[in-house]
Amino acid sequence: MKAETDQLTGKKVLIIDDDQFSVLLSELKLKQFTKRKNINSVGSVQDAVEYLGEVLTKRHAMIPDLILLETSMSDNNGWGFLTYFEEIEKSTDHPIQLVILTSSQFFSDFRRSQSHPSVTGFLMKPMKVELLNKLLNLSSNAKRINGEVLINSFVV
Repeated sequence: MKAETDQLTGKKVLIIDDDQFSVLLSELKLKQFTKRKNINSVGSVQDAVEYLGEVLTKRHAMIPDLILLETSMSDNNGWGFLTYFEEIEKSTDHPIQLVILTSSQFFSDFRRSQSHPSVTGFLMKPMKVELLNKLLNLSSNAKRINGEVLINSFVV
């Protein structure tokens, strides 16, 4: 448990998901390791774009350290958020890790996530904090190593 708290303590997290039950479960798991005020959620990609636009320009203290993105949302725009996110990465020096946290059970979605260099990892719901911790522990130059973690999260 100690290693998990080391990675999540004080992190600001943004959850992008239109399934409120999944959001609630993720928040409950995250609240064990970070303050509730550090966890924000939005129900659409459009809301996420607006939220990030606001915090990047006006509320720098609320810029997330971690984004959990559901790509299988009703608006089918979860994947489209990645293009926007890659632009954000270029415009800020605040490091933001993006993990896909999805209900999708398609291996093609896992493969697709690997084609985006800004994606730190791919986890299936329900979130397993120990796997999230492994992903957050990986350095950016160990990107190819996280395939082991990602495959484990996909198969488990």
